[in-house]
Amino acid sequence: MKDNLQAPIDHDRLEKSIIDGELVDMTSTNATTTRTVPEVSAIPKELLVGRDAQNAILPDKAFVRFSWEYLKEIIRENKLELLCRLPSDLRKYLVWKTKVVKEYGSVANFVLFERLKWGPDEELAKPISTELFEVRDDYRILMNDFPYGFEDGIIHLVVWTKNPIPKAQTGFLTADIIPEVRQKIQTFVDTICDNLGMDSEDMLWFKNWAALQSVSEIDHFHVLLNKPPVDDRGVEKLHWLLVDDDDIQKKWAAVDSRLR
Repeated sequence: MKDNLQAPIDHDRLEKSIIDGELVDMTSTNATTTRTVPEVSAIPKELLVGRDAQNAILPDKAFVRFSWEYLKEIIRENKLELLCRLPSDLRKYLVWKTKVVKEYGSVANFVLFERLKWGPDEELAKPISTELFEVRDDYRILMNDFPYGFEDGIIHLVVWTKNPIPKAQTGFLTADIIPEVRQKIQTFVDTICDNLGMDSEDMLWFKNWAALQSVSEIDHFHVLLNKPPVDDRGVEKLHWLLVDDDDIQKKWAAVDSRLR
C-alpha cells in the first residue's frame, strides 16, 4: 500500500508535453464517446475551479489512468477526492454541463427528467417503499455518461435511488454512510455480482461525499466492474442489469470494444 495516495498524473510526461507546447491534446483516447473535444476556452471560467482548473489544460497523455488495484486502495482509504476524469473527457463534461444547465436549469433536472424518467411530475420521484432496494421501481442502474479515467476493462455504473441514503454525520461534507445502510448497499452489490457471475474482488462501490457530488439532489452511489464477462451470456446479463438505460446499445458498443 502506498504511504500517500497521489493524483494520477505522470509529471515526467507532463513536463515534456509542456516543453513541446502540447498543453491541450485535442485527441481523446477514451473510446466511450466520439464527440469533438472542446478547447479550454469554450468552458466558462466559473466552472474551472479547484482540480478541474488544473486537469482541464492537461494533455491526455499526461494522465495515468486508474488501475483496479489503485481504485481499491482509494476506496479503502476513502480518498475519493482523487477520482477524476481524463482531461479531454473533463472538458467535454464541463461544456455539456453548461448546455444542460441552460436548457434544464440544473444537471439534476436533466438526470431526473431525461435519464431516470422520474420527472417532471413530482409523483414519479416519490418512492413506493421506505426501504432501500425493496421495490424495483424505486431505483435505477445506469451507465455513467462521463466516467472517471479508468483503465480499459473497468465499467462505471451509477445506482440512483428515490430513497434517501442516510449519512452517519449530517452536516459534514465528508460524512460517511451509517453502518446498517452501508451493509444494505453491500448486500445489493453482492447480488449484482452474483447475477453477473463475477468474483467479489472484481466489483467495488462507493458514494461520493456531498462536496464531490455533481448531482447532490438525487441520492446515488457508484459501482465499478472489473472486466465483466463479454461472452454472449455475459453481455445478456449486463443488458438485463441495465434495463433502465435507454442508450445502452450505443454505449455498450464502445464498452465492448475495450473489453475484448
